[in-house]
Amino acid sequence: MTQGQVNEVEPADASPRFGIVFLVVLLDIVSFSLLLPVLPYYAATFGATPTQIGFLTGLYALCQFFGAPIIGRLSDKVGRKPMFLVDIGGNFIGFLVLASASSLWMLFLARFIAGCVAANIPVAQAYISDVTTKDQRSSALGLIGAAFGVGFTIGPALGGILSKNGYVVPALLSAGLCAVNFIVIALFLPESLRMAKKGAANEQPSPKAQSVEPEPLFDIALLRRLLTSSHTAPLLILWAGFSFAFAMFQQNIALFNKYHLNLTARETGYVFAWIGILVSLMQGVFLRILTRTWSDEALLKISAPLMVLSLVAWAFTPNVVVLLIILVPLSFAASTLITVINSLLTKASAHDEIGGAMGIAGAIDNSTRFGTAFVGGLLIQRVGTFAPGAAAAVIMFAMLLWRSLGSTRSKEAQPRDEETH
Repeated sequence: MTQGQVNEVEPADASPRFGIVFLVVLLDIVSFSLLLPVLPYYAATFGATPTQIGFLTGLYALCQFFGAPIIGRLSDKVGRKPMFLVDIGGNFIGFLVLASASSLWMLFLARFIAGCVAANIPVAQAYISDVTTKDQRSSALGLIGAAFGVGFTIGPALGGILSKNGYVVPALLSAGLCAVNFIVIALFLPESLRMAKKGAANEQPSPKAQSVEPEPLFDIALLRRLLTSSHTAPLLILWAGFSFAFAMFQQNIALFNKYHLNLTARETGYVFAWIGILVSLMQGVFLRILTRTWSDEALLKISAPLMVLSLVAWAFTPNVVVLLIILVPLSFAASTLITVINSLLTKASAHDEIGGAMGIAGAIDNSTRFGTAFVGGLLIQRVGTFAPGAAAAVIMFAMLLWRSLGSTRSKEAQPRDEETH
């Protein structure tokens, strides 16, 4: 095996696994997104106030903020497959509690249970990293984004349709999909970590890889290493800035449609479906082609400025037709950034810390989604409907400027280092 490879799995052997991982992520996203258009109305039947509904929506992301790093780190220790099963099993229980709820506190309990074990995406990213070489990774990670896009196209629309028969029905279907997913994982998805460890000798070990002492599940030492490493720290900072900017869009597009464009809930559903289609095409087709001919860094340099411009355009969208057009470059930029930043992060991390790194990245993403739901609503109410888009563009531009200055300093430092030696 060559030095640049992550493991000993040949592409021909890994390809079938991609299909299974795609199905696992797809079923997970559909089961989750089925409830997105339904949960506020379901909570209202128990007398929930808008403030309570907002907290209920954010509770999942808040719990995921703490749970994802733990699940991701556990996947580095005991394997990816067991953590997939924990994730899906916990969601199954959460959906059953949701479907059988007789009071509002049971809805909060259901979202708490599901949020604490929700780490399917970082575990899937770690699994893909196990069975691909570094050259293949960006393209393979795009499959996860494609599953995400397809799931978010199908789930909300199907949930809205099923809610006509009662708000419990989408929850029951979500539980059923989790049961199917659990069986698929248990019977058809082989463990990837054992195979990845066969090639770990060729990877750069982490500073504590040889430690005989058990490491804590919420690994503060790992977080410190990642945030002080010259390789991973800039990527995590960039990821945090991008996650905040993109979450500001994700969490407030519905409010923007309602108060700025005066769209109905059904029309907003069509907008979400359009976004899902675009993400599926970008990550499932175009991005897989681009990653074969363009490096991660080159795609990053193209997509980051495009993201800034797209967010500015969204902030001042005059009508729904313009919005649908703007969503094309915005979806391309966001899909590309999600894939290449995560790809660069897996390549910059020691192999036995990939799951933990992905879990921390997931926690960062979840923390921004929890906060921007409240910040965006406040900006719309106090400043104007343009404010979330403008704030997101400013944050993304700051990240772009910071990375450009950092790259310039690195290039200037190299000749000086050579002179001193």
